Amino acid sequence: MLLIENGTVYTPTRAISDGVVLVDRSRIHAVGKRGEVHVPAEIDRLDVGGGVVAPGLIDMHVHGVGGYGPLDGSVANLHMMALLLTRHGVTSFAPTFGSAPLDAILRGLEDAHEARRTQKVGAQILGVHMEGPYMNPAERGAMPLSTLRLPEPEEYARFLSYADDIAEMTLAPELPGAVELIQALRKRGILAAAGHSIAIDSELERAVEAGLSHATHLFCNMGTLRRVNIRRVAGMVESVLLDDRITAEIITDGYHIAPSLMKLALKVKGPERLAIVTDGSHLTGMPPGRYTAFGREVIVEDNITYVSDRSAYAGSVATMDRCLRCAIESMDLPLPVALRMASLTPATILGVADRKGSLEPGKDADIVIFDSSLHVKYTLVGGRIADVEADGHSIDCHRVEQDMRDERA
Repeated sequence: MLLIENGTVYTPTRAISDGVVLVDRSRIHAVGKRGEVHVPAEIDRLDVGGGVVAPGLIDMHVHGVGGYGPLDGSVANLHMMALLLTRHGVTSFAPTFGSAPLDAILRGLEDAHEARRTQKVGAQILGVHMEGPYMNPAERGAMPLSTLRLPEPEEYARFLSYADDIAEMTLAPELPGAVELIQALRKRGILAAAGHSIAIDSELERAVEAGLSHATHLFCNMGTLRRVNIRRVAGMVESVLLDDRITAEIITDGYHIAPSLMKLALKVKGPERLAIVTDGSHLTGMPPGRYTAFGREVIVEDNITYVSDRSAYAGSVATMDRCLRCAIESMDLPLPVALRMASLTPATILGVADRKGSLEPGKDADIVIFDSSLHVKYTLVGGRIADVEADGHSIDCHRVEQDMRDERA
């Protein structure tokens, strides 16, 4: 057992000064104020030095980190992502595919299946977020036009054969065949999300009735109001804001959307239906320069990445701890609200709030400890302190992959 002590503990209902969290193996056993929680005599202790003890962060939209991504053709790359994300307080995540050729997506799904089966350390892989390939070309952002497709049952049935490893799919609900795909996703327990879309209110309504319940990176790559037969109608942005059945996420890196739009989203949706995400690419943590992402040349500079013609951002290079700090500053958020938007809210949207997203007895011991400036001091996944220097940087990615092949053989 492990006692985390000498910090302010944040639960869904209160901040406990001089609080403690008692961990029994991989689960939270008790949470409370020092002296109110029975502590066994023989126990390991972690003194956090007056820091913030919070639920582990959950990134439901992240394409990579540190040069590693989920479509790089390697199971070990996913494991390296999981390790490196813990440095930024992430304890669970949905590795996100950008739109890609069919064979690359299928290979990525197979890698994700194997990575989840064999994962031993790092942030838990909750399942893949497929951002594409069923997008509207008018709002494709950095996604290569050549990879965009219309949903055909014969094709997406191949994706859905990995249903247990898919947490979410983002699609444009106005595309022919999208409603049928949404119904298929709902039947298999996969979150259907609207994004990269120019849908109007009536098209989104049909999608919601079919089972769509989330909107990917609100305000980014989605249409707004327009005229239909002279009459002005709500577009994607307005329809998502209006419909309480739809949850949403925002990229709070300080670049993708202005503080005024962050505040608008929060005012309308509330923290229970609005999650913080990074949309981080595999270039997160890489030095400024020219790289390839989403099959295109991109430029990394000043904590952001663009496609080379500067017509669109190419994801972000933000981390969850940075997005948390930026959200607090940009929206004047109290810390408990920001923590909820980065933990319990995404857990609820992804359907894992019964075991993740808050510091409560019986839940997974996924915990992040911040200093007073909200920089990460420790991350615990399932009660184990993640040591990136030991678990990550001393491990060669290619050696990990070879060891796994040898083990299977």
